[in-house]
Amino acid sequence: MTAEPDLRLPRLRPEVVLGPALRSGSSVVHHVKDARTGGCYRVGPREYFIMRRMDGDHTLDGIGHEYAEMYGRALGPDSWRQMFALLGRHRLLEGMADDAELDRLARERADRNSRPGTWWHRRWVLLEPDRLCAALADRLSFAFHPVSVAVALAAVAALQVYVWTRAGALFGDATHPSSRPAVIPLTLVLLLLVTLFHEFGHGVALRHFGGSVTEIGIRWRLPVLAAYCRTDDVLLLHRRTARVGTAFAGVLVNLLVLLPVPVWWRLTEEGQLGHSLSASLLLFGSGGALVNLLPFLRLDGSVMLNHALGTADLQGDSHRFWRLRLSRRTPAVRDRLRAYPARDARLYTLYGIVCSLFAVLVYSCLMWVWYGSLQRWVGPLTAVLVLAAETAVLAGVLAYAARGRTSERKTADG
Repeated sequence: MTAEPDLRLPRLRPEVVLGPALRSGSSVVHHVKDARTGGCYRVGPREYFIMRRMDGDHTLDGIGHEYAEMYGRALGPDSWRQMFALLGRHRLLEGMADDAELDRLARERADRNSRPGTWWHRRWVLLEPDRLCAALADRLSFAFHPVSVAVALAAVAALQVYVWTRAGALFGDATHPSSRPAVIPLTLVLLLLVTLFHEFGHGVALRHFGGSVTEIGIRWRLPVLAAYCRTDDVLLLHRRTARVGTAFAGVLVNLLVLLPVPVWWRLTEEGQLGHSLSASLLLFGSGGALVNLLPFLRLDGSVMLNHALGTADLQGDSHRFWRLRLSRRTPAVRDRLRAYPARDARLYTLYGIVCSLFAVLVYSCLMWVWYGSLQRWVGPLTAVLVLAAETAVLAGVLAYAARGRTSERKTADG
């Protein structure tokens, strides 16, 4: 039987973790996680102010007095009812649920997470690595010391200088005719192994900083199929450096794994399979890691920038901000735009412009390369028509996916 919570001295259950303040759109949010049930929620700064003081030592009157001093208004009966309705709905207070009820909520949460995704966003879980990441974080704690991190950064910087000053020779060895048929599949296998180390890098870093790692798997997000490590708890870390470090750990491990490969390349002779394979691994492994640092397309670089700026979802919020700016300027839209603080409006504007310029640049380069090959086969005019048709199809697919994500979000919110 569920015990009644002590509302005179309310206390959040010990498994409830409150995250730091993050900018989200025109407001501030805090993430809340119930480690027992796996539930994750967002609350505003006022709800966070109240919840942070629900520690069993503050009375309701005391919390109300501090709230009035902070916000200049008292908490009336309706406000308290709404607050306790929120806490009761998710069973966040001690005494609001027994073990059986919490287990039921955990099962319901797990069932929701296991549902298949959509054709533009789906994931397949391969591992639940939390215990392994915890053990590795304990044994590798020395690697997070500032001196160790500085040495690792210097080593990977030296590796990149070595690789890109020899890029021509590496490319020639990687594409050597005598070993080309075997190099491609073997490089893919080794890069998949490097990717696994990359994802464990995220997981071990998050465990070191105090979070949990629920899964490692493969994710399809139109139009990319990629490995991922689920690090939702990073939003609960109060230290900004810990959040950025968790996002960067994958790329750092990625490059550290490549450190012995130049020795392999130097010790093998031209034309040998090992020589071509090591060259391919150095060139494409380094290139992939550096591309991952770009602050676009929800790669690690964009996640690092997101955490460095203290935002909850820089890319998504910037997209929504630009949709408002480009929509019809009704009074409601103008009011929503005016709600954005000046700093956030400048940030979302600049990020949207840079992302758009980058996308246009990359797409133009791809089209130019493709045109150079295509026009030799079918002629200039046909090549232009083919590329125009491809562009129209791609624009239609992206527009359809955007509408699908919007309707999906509305369904979830409703």
